[in-house]
Amino acid sequence: MNSELDAIMAFLDADTYEEKYNLLAAAHEFLSDHLINTLAASMDVVIPEGDLESRFEELKSCILTFKRFEVSRR
Repeated sequence: MNSELDAIMAFLDADTYEEKYNLLAAAHEFLSDHLINTLAASMDVVIPEGDLESRFEELKSCILTFKRFEVSRR
């Protein structure tokens, strides 16, 4: 990923929550409130205001929760 926009597009294109989690971890260098808000909105969740690292960890936690309940559709 070369930019915040690349990170957002890759996240939106991810097929599984595991992919989303890995992409979020890889996007840490582009961490911003805008990135967190955009990714959270794409998952229909709200991450409360606070410092960036706390918000980042909260979003990771949400993705892990979604991942636990993800069902493979093959």
